[in-house]
Amino acid sequence: MYCLCCSRLTAQPGAAGQVAPGLRHPLVQRDGVRWTCKLSVSLPVNRHKPSVDVLFRSVSEKVGPNGLGLILTGMVKDGAQGLKDMLEAGVHAIPLA
Repeated sequence: MYCLCCSRLTAQPGAAGQVAPGLRHPLVQRDGVRWTCKLSVSLPVNRHKPSVDVLFRSVSEKVGPNGLGLILTGMVKDGAQGLKDMLEAGVHAIPLA
């Protein structure tokens, strides 16, 4: 099941994924005991918006070793730096591209 990521959407165990709408970067943030999605309107990263680098960076900063990152494919360089950031933060990261 995929659902559109919107501000303050709570991450649910067993959910297959969330997709950010165009022109918004998805970010992970802590809200008490829950993880939620926040949308950012910051500038494009690697010419992409949404950019997986922005999402992966937020996972490395907010979730750390409790996170999991999986990249299936990439748009040129988008995702490479974010995956590296996650690995350096102790996040379990799996590149399949």
